[in-house]
Amino acid sequence: MKKKVLIIEDEVNIAKAEELILQDDYDVHLAHDGEEGLRKIRKVRPDVVVLDWMLPKISGVDVLAALRKDPSTAKTKVVMVTAKNRQEDEDIGIDAGADDYIMKPFEPIELMHVINQVLDN
Repeated sequence: MKKKVLIIEDEVNIAKAEELILQDDYDVHLAHDGEEGLRKIRKVRPDVVVLDWMLPKISGVDVLAALRKDPSTAKTKVVMVTAKNRQEDEDIGIDAGADDYIMKPFEPIELMHVINQVLDN
């Protein structure tokens, strides 16, 4: 049985690209804003969430904070994939509880490698 990945990304083209990269190895689900993402996390119970920072309705960092506060989702793996590319942004993401952090633009092999690595730990 394939592990589940939930991609929370408001840019449709980026979400589709991430889905294409991951769909052969994972059961991929999509959400396009933070509110929908939180609902789908509770419904889908993904093994890993690929989370954008800058999302409509609820930011990625706030989605991450909500995940970490809820005992039923606190241990869900999260990889932030974002255009916020300063070191202090990465520090904020990691401090908020992200398991890893990828800056856009990224190479497909980087996304696959990071997802595999996070799920192996």
